[in-house]
This record gives sequence, structure tokens and C-alpha cells, in this order.
Amino acid sequence: MFSEVLEQLVEEKTKSLKLSEERYQKMVEEVKDYAIIMLDTDGKVVNWNKGAEAIKGYRESEILGESFHKFYREEDREDGLPDRLLETAINEGRATDESWRMKKDGSVFWGSVVITALHNEDQEIIGFTKVVRDLTERKLAEDKMRKYANDIELRNKQLEEFAYVASHDLQEPLRKIRMFSDLLEKDLDNENTARHSLKKIQKSATRMTNLISDVLMYSQLSRLSEFVSVDLNQTMEQVKDDFELLIKEKNAEIHCSNLPEIEAIPIQMHQLFANIVGNALKFCEEKPKVKIQCKRFNDNCSDNDSCLETATDYWEITIADNGPGFDPKYQDQIFELFKRLNNSEEGTGIGLSISKKIVDNHFGTIEVKSERNKGATFIVCLPNKAESLRVAKG
Repeated sequence: MFSEVLEQLVEEKTKSLKLSEERYQKMVEEVKDYAIIMLDTDGKVVNWNKGAEAIKGYRESEILGESFHKFYREEDREDGLPDRLLETAINEGRATDESWRMKKDGSVFWGSVVITALHNEDQEIIGFTKVVRDLTERKLAEDKMRKYANDIELRNKQLEEFAYVASHDLQEPLRKIRMFSDLLEKDLDNENTARHSLKKIQKSATRMTNLISDVLMYSQLSRLSEFVSVDLNQTMEQVKDDFELLIKEKNAEIHCSNLPEIEAIPIQMHQLFANIVGNALKFCEEKPKVKIQCKRFNDNCSDNDSCLETATDYWEITIADNGPGFDPKYQDQIFELFKRLNNSEEGTGIGLSISKKIVDNHFGTIEVKSERNKGATFIVCLPNKAESLRVAKG
């Protein structure tokens, strides 16, 4: 009698445990917001729920027995990230990570991952559970907020720069206008003095107009226009047309090799080359010579001193002149807003800042090498596919 009761109790307990396991298994299988995966000791998939299928794109029959390395990008596999996570789970009991993960179709998602080591009664590793959640929307929102914060910081810096020009650079022509207006009022009967004062007033007013125009142009560069295919050969021809009279007046020579066609904002490319070539023509006293050359390279830095972030093809365009040049110690300052390295009254000190901002807008680099009385060479690196980089960077 006792044995029958014991057998019945054991049977009921077994049924209860089996039902509990089935319910647990069903619960795990039906969860869709989380990928819940069981791995063996080698990191091969032995169990797969509906959430894993929804997030990663594989049906269970396609992925069972496959290594969990398939869920990682090639660069992460080469870096050993999957194995490091398993090693951490073995040594510490669990491992966590947030990074980009691969789906079956080759696309990526931002995954939050927890890998937990499973032990038997003897505390030996018998496998791992891996729980993954797709946090792509949160990641994109955070990146967008970070970009907004960076934009705000940049705008604040620009406001500081504009405050500087309002308190300094614009004050100088205003001061001259007031001074020569007073002189004009006192010497209206002296025609020569009056004409001299009027010329000074007109010159100062022109400088103020140019400053305001350049400041507005600089601020507008923050609003990116559409990237289209731009033939830089046509751009250079337009620039030469713009300076046709100055080229004839100074008997200037402009030699330009064949330039590429790239993804760019047309008006900004025109501004870029006009600023650099224009400086060479304006500040060289006689017979300016400008030589423009171009070569293509990849961003492995083998052909260039400056590493560029994203793996893509770039064009290195050098623009060399025979002008007065400048002391190399000022090399890091030349692209600063309102910085002028000569005593000429031409220019506002904004042109090269605009050039730098244009190159930044196109995800490139610009630098200059010069020595006093030995001309200057500008080195501009522009990507072949700037629009692709803009989309990738958000």
C-alpha cells in the first residue's frame, strides 16, 4: 500500500515538474522582445526562441549547430570579441556588451547582450545562455541627441566668434568712419582734405560690408545643401572666369591638372577654390603662378600625413602658389576666424575659415605648408562619395 502511494506521489511530482518545464520552455519560446539562445560549451546554438528569430532573422532549423560568431561583424570577429565574452562569462559568471550585431540579411542592429555561464552540480561549465535585446531605436535616439548637443556646442562657439568680430573687427572700420566724418565736417571748405576723408570713409564702409557679408556666408555653411555630382574641372573654369580681369591685370598663370568628379555641394566647391586661388592672386605682387595637382588615394595614410576616419577613396588636391607665404609657426592659426597673417588691407580674415568649414562639411581635411617668401601650398583631401559618408554619420 505504501509503495503504491509513494509511486503515485512520484508520478504526480514528475508530471508537475514536466508541466513546469514545458511551461517554462513555452514561455521562453514565445518571448518576442528578447532573443533567448542556449549555446553549448563551444558556442554553438542548441536552442532558439521566437524572439531570436524575430531579431536576428534566422529560423531555428537554419541556425541550430552554427557558431554564435555568425552574429558578429567581421571586424568584431577579427578582434576576438565573441571569444572574449565567453571567456568573461566563464571567469566571472556573466558577460555584458552593447554593440552592433549582424542579422541574417547582412544588416546590423544595436544589441544589448548578456551571456551567462551554465554549471552542473559539480560546477562544471555545461553551456551558456545568451539574452539579446534590440536597442537600435534607443541607440539612434541617443546618437541624435549627442549630435544635437555637439551642434549646440558648435553654434555657441560660433556665437562667441561673432561676438568677437562685433567687438573688434567691425569696431575698427566704424572708428575710422567716425574719425574721418569728424575731419570732413571740420574741413568742408578744403576740397583736398574733404576728398581724402571721403575716400577713407568709403574704404571703411566697404570693409564693413565685406565683413558682414563674409560672416553671413560663414554662418550659412552650417545648413548643408544637397550633395550632387560635381565636375571640379568645370568648377575651376568658373573660378578662372570670375578672376579673369585680375589674371590679366597681374599677368597671372594658372596651371591645373585634370580634376575628378565627386559628390559635393556645387556652390561650396566654388567658394573653396575661389578663396584659395583668389588669395594667391591678390597677395602676390606680380606674375602670380598657381599650380593645381591631383591624385587619388585610400585612407590608409600611406600617401598622406592625415588619417581620415572612414574607409573610402579620397582625392588629394594640392594648390601651390609663388606668393609671399608666411612663417611656419602660424601654420596652426591660418584657418582661425578673422586671422590675417599679413598687413594687407585686402580680405577680411574669414576666407580660409570658410574653406576649412566647407572641407569639414564634405568630411575631408585641409592643411597648408609655407615658408616666408616661398609661397604656400594648400593640401585639400576630399572623399569621392561625401553623400555616403554623410548618411553613415547621420
